[in-house]
Amino acid sequence: MSEDKTNTNWQERHVGQEQRKTDIRNRIQEAGRNYEEARKNFRPAKPAPSIDDDEPKRVAVYARVSTSSEEQVSSIENQTLYYEKKIAENPNWKLQNIYSDEGKSGTSIRHRDAFRQMLTDAKNQEMDMIICASVSRFARNISDCLDQVARLKSFNPSHPVGVYFETENIYTLNPDGDQALGIHALLADWESANKSRRMILSYDQRIMTGQYPVADLLGYRHTKDGKLNIEPEEAKTVKFIFLAYVLGMGSSAIAEFLTQKNRPTLQGKTTWNSNMVRAVLFNERRWGDLEARKTIVTDYKLGINKANDGERCSAYVENHHEAIVSPEIAKAAALVCSSIGSTRNGVTDIKIIPKGALKGFISINPSWKGINRDVLNSICKDVYGADELDSVMENNGIIAGFEHSKVSRIDFHGYQVPYGAGFITCRTPTLTMSTKNIKFNKTCHDRLDNCKYIEIGYNPLLQMLIVREGAESSSTSIIWQHEDGKIIGTMASRVFSSIVYENMGWKKSYSFRFRGITKERKGKKIMFFFLDDPLVIPDTKDVTSDKGVKYIDIYDTEVRSIGVSMKDREKRSRTLSDITREDIEAEGNQVTNPLIGQLPDRKKIAEELNALVASM
Repeated sequence: MSEDKTNTNWQERHVGQEQRKTDIRNRIQEAGRNYEEARKNFRPAKPAPSIDDDEPKRVAVYARVSTSSEEQVSSIENQTLYYEKKIAENPNWKLQNIYSDEGKSGTSIRHRDAFRQMLTDAKNQEMDMIICASVSRFARNISDCLDQVARLKSFNPSHPVGVYFETENIYTLNPDGDQALGIHALLADWESANKSRRMILSYDQRIMTGQYPVADLLGYRHTKDGKLNIEPEEAKTVKFIFLAYVLGMGSSAIAEFLTQKNRPTLQGKTTWNSNMVRAVLFNERRWGDLEARKTIVTDYKLGINKANDGERCSAYVENHHEAIVSPEIAKAAALVCSSIGSTRNGVTDIKIIPKGALKGFISINPSWKGINRDVLNSICKDVYGADELDSVMENNGIIAGFEHSKVSRIDFHGYQVPYGAGFITCRTPTLTMSTKNIKFNKTCHDRLDNCKYIEIGYNPLLQMLIVREGAESSSTSIIWQHEDGKIIGTMASRVFSSIVYENMGWKKSYSFRFRGITKERKGKKIMFFFLDDPLVIPDTKDVTSDKGVKYIDIYDTEVRSIGVSMKDREKRSRTLSDITREDIEAEGNQVTNPLIGQLPDRKKIAEELNALVASM
C-alpha cells in the first residue's frame, strides 16, 4: 500500500514539472510572435565608452618618474610634448592640464602632490578623461591603483572620469577593461616588490664587496668611483659649525650667523635654522668615516624607514676619505649638542683636585653627556696612590663598585629616614636628586651668598658632592642665577644622576634629598652633601609594612648599607674641620676625557674659528 502511494506522488510531480516546461515554451513562442510590437518599445543601451567616440572630452595627462636624474627629467619633458601634440591632433579633445610628479615613488600617493591635485580637480568635474602612459606610471600599488580608478568613477556617478592607459590600451570606463586592469595592476605591484628586493640584494652585494654608495653632501662631492672629495668653500661652513659648538655657541646663534653670511646649503639655500645646523654634526662622513646602510625601509609601499639595528648587513669604514674635522672635535661637538643646558662654555672639561682635603673630587656638569660611570671612577682612582687607594676602598667598603654591609631595608617611621637626613628642616640647605634632575632649595643659594656661578664636585669613591662658587670664565662653572636675579633651582641631570644611582644602587623610582653642610674659611664658602645619608622620597606603591612598622627597599640589590662606618664618619668630620681656604679655592687638574680624546687647547680652537670667520 505504501509503495503504491509513493509511485503515485512521483508521477504527479513529474506531470506537474512537464506542464510548467510546456507553459514556458508557449510563453516564449508567444513573445516571438509579438517581436515586432515589442521592438517598438525597446531602447538599446549606449555603446561602451571609448576614447574614440565623438563626444568632446576635456583631457588631463598624468606623468610620473621615480627619480630626479637628468634622464628622468628628459622623460617628463618628452611625455609632455608627446601628449600636447597627441591631444591637439584630436578634434574632440581639449587639453585640461598636465600633472607631473618628478622623483616620486609610485607605491603610494602620499607624497605625489600633482596626483592628489589631479584627484581634487576630477572631483570638481574639471576633466572628462585622464591619459597615463602605463598602469605602472599611475600606481605600483595594486590597491592604490584600483581604489583611485574606482574613486574617479564614483566622485560624480553621472559624470565619471575614466583613465586611459596607453601602453596596455585599457580604458577604465569600458567594462571590458576591468579584468585586464586588475591583471596589469597586479603585475605593476609585483614588479615594484621585485624591484625592492633587487635593490636590497644589490645593496648587500655592494657592501660585501666594498663598493659603498656615496652621495654629495655639504662639504663633499662624490665621484663615479665612490670617492668623496672635499669642496673647500663648503668645508669652511662645516668646520665653523663644529668649532663653534665646541666653544659654546648655540645652534640658533650659529644658524643666524650663517644666514647673515649668506652661506649656502648643499641645495643653495642661504637661510639656516637650528635643525639644519644640528644635522651637520651627526654625519660621520664629516670626520672621514663612512657608515653604509644606517637606515632601512621596512615598508616600501608606505615609505617607512627605521634605524638599521642589524636586520640587514651594513658596514662602518674608518678613515674612508679625507676628514673636514678631527674625530675628537666631532665627538666633542656632538656631545655639546646633545647635552641640554651645558653648552654655555662649550665642551665641559674634566678636572680633578689632586691633593688636599678635596682630593679626588671631579668637576661635574649635571647635564653633560660626555661622561659615564667607568670614566669617573677610573679618573678618581688614578689620583690616589696604590696604598692610599687601598685604604680608601677598604674604609668605604668599595669593591668593584660600592659594596655595603648586608642591610637591605630601613625602618622609616612614617617614611622618614633617621640619621643626618632626619635633621632637615625648612631652613636647611638641601639638594634633591632624581633620575631626571637636581634641585637646590633657596637656602643653598643664600648660604653661598647667591653667587651667579657654581662648581659642583663629585667623589665617586667617597660618595660625596661639593658645591662652591665658580668663575664665569671657567669651563667647569654652571650658571646658578640669571641676569635678572632669578635663581636657577633645577638642573637637568639625566646622565649624572644615572651614574650616582648606579654607584649607590638606588631604585630609580625614588628621589633622594640631602642636607648641605656649609663651611667658611676666610670669606670663602663650600657646601658638602653626603650621598649615603639621604632622606628618601619614595614611590608609595613600593612601601610595605610588617607588624605596623613601615619601611621600603631603596636599593636594587640585597647588599647595601644605609650609611657609613663610624671610622668613615670620623674621617669625614676631620675633613670638614681641617678644610682650609686653599682647599676651597683648589684648582683641579684637567684630564683627557676618554670618551672624546685629546682636544686642542681652547685658545687654538678659538684662533682657528676666528680665521674661518675672516675667510667667509
